[in-house]
Amino acid sequence: DRLRSACLGMILLDMETISPVEEHLFTPREAAKAMRMGPRRRRGFAAARVALKRLARQLDLVGKHIPDRAIETLGPDEARPCLAESGIYCSVSHSGRLVVAVAHTHPIGVDLERVSEKVMRTRHLSMSPKEKDLVSLSRLGPERAATRVWTTKEAAGKALGLHLFQALREVEVVRVGEQGGVMRYQGKTYYAS
Repeated sequence: DRLRSACLGMILLDMETISPVEEHLFTPREAAKAMRMGPRRRRGFAAARVALKRLARQLDLVGKHIPDRAIETLGPDEARPCLAESGIYCSVSHSGRLVVAVAHTHPIGVDLERVSEKVMRTRHLSMSPKEKDLVSLSRLGPERAATRVWTTKEAAGKALGLHLFQALREVEVVRVGEQGGVMRYQGKTYYAS
């Protein structure tokens, strides 16, 4: 509910409940990108396209008669998502069975990750010493706090237009909590929910 209220629009789907028929889903650019992917990545890519196209419809960015294969969700750089070339900012993420797409009138980022030991094992690659201290002192517990740091950095990277490696290195998480956190990038403070 917090995320939904902070966005212009949001779609959250269980990937097990959608079975996109790719020839009816993809634009030519999306199809070309999907063809270069293995089955696992392609499944997540297709689910993200479904979520983005539903979000474009939810926001009335396309007419009801427009088929999915005519709704572009791949930005000009072929990396970032877009909503029917509307100029509205969006972000998409998938993890496990879930896929989420969000939109806003200003840059926005979203990330989904399962709480797991994996983020703890790789924290030396993604966290500064101060962030490791935050994780160890957090009431959330180490795995949840580490996952919160990771998702905050990845979502910030999406909103700020950074590559993941750059976001992991340059975005500093200064607070993690049950309701979100606080991060800094280039001297500016941002709140994450």
